[in-house]
Amino acid sequence: MTARKVAMVLNTLGSGGVPEAALNLASHLPRDRYAPSVFVLKGGVENAALAERFAQADIPLTVASLGDGKIGSIAELVDWLGHGGIDILHSHSYRPILYARMAGAIRRPFGLLTVAHYHNQYDDKWTDPSPALSLERNLAPSTDAFIAVSDNVRAHVARRLDLAAERITVIPNGLTEAKIRPMSRAAARARMGLGADELAIGLSGRVCVQKAQDVMVEAALHLRDTRPEAVVLMVGAPEDADLQARLIARIDAAGATGRIRFCGHMADIATAYAALDILAAPSRWEGFGLMLVEAMAAGLPIVASDAGAIPDVTGDAARIVPVGDPKALAEAIAGVGAEARMAAGQRGLLRARDFTWPAAADRLARLYDALPW
Repeated sequence: MTARKVAMVLNTLGSGGVPEAALNLASHLPRDRYAPSVFVLKGGVENAALAERFAQADIPLTVASLGDGKIGSIAELVDWLGHGGIDILHSHSYRPILYARMAGAIRRPFGLLTVAHYHNQYDDKWTDPSPALSLERNLAPSTDAFIAVSDNVRAHVARRLDLAAERITVIPNGLTEAKIRPMSRAAARARMGLGADELAIGLSGRVCVQKAQDVMVEAALHLRDTRPEAVVLMVGAPEDADLQARLIARIDAAGATGRIRFCGHMADIATAYAALDILAAPSRWEGFGLMLVEAMAAGLPIVASDAGAIPDVTGDAARIVPVGDPKALAEAIAGVGAEARMAAGQRGLLRARDFTWPAAADRLARLYDALPW
């Protein structure tokens, strides 16, 4: 049998977790049954290294030429789906789930099947009433399968879209092995500009309201009294440049320059994990959190908020604090001594084994198999 053609649709080819997930799922699909390709709605390639990884995995990549992510991209996607003979339209996360399925509705009479893949909670976008929420609910009957990255996201989507939870399949994300590799801790800390006696706390994620770097900054200022050796490293691209600028001004005004650092996007994130003592994840909402699995696989203890899927993903490998509480975050970090860090790290190592991309892709292939062909 000829392999069925799968189009995974992304909003951008940036540094977030969604393109990473699409790449790994597509890479591990059984090629004798499914032939994946990728369509990016917004023009331009923000992450050339990621684009190269798609090429190395033999996954064709098309970026919308108009690049507005709206009507022009929808029209271009409709043509691309038809010319490519696509069998399954698999859209990832908020914007593609809307725009790609509108394109898919036009191709549906020609046999196209659609899959909507939810990677997060969307209460910041699914206000009621709102055009986005109305579109989601109206597109649901013509969607052949729904995927959520966690039980938490499944419950969220079912509740907001008035869907039966049984219609939504949970496929947890996996671990990208290249992000965790053995290396000299001393060398990694030297590359990150860390002294031997400094307590390195890292936050990995785009600089934005969701990832709560503002909460981390305030927690770091609290830590100056209890753990003066603490250094906080914010690793991630500045999605919200204004937020980052405000936080840098706050750090400078507090006299904490050098103790709280914005490192930007790191292609070699493995170096950061090898250098850290603790991962902090104070997110305001989180559908899964790939950085949690990566940190566990690196043997790092985690201090995180109780947002969304975080407690489910981390289990007993994390200390959990309330969302938006910098004092509680600082106290939890200060309370993680060397022995506790080692014990939590061991628990994380064991738990990280549950999250693999081959297992996720196998679940996805079985979901494709069960579509109404």
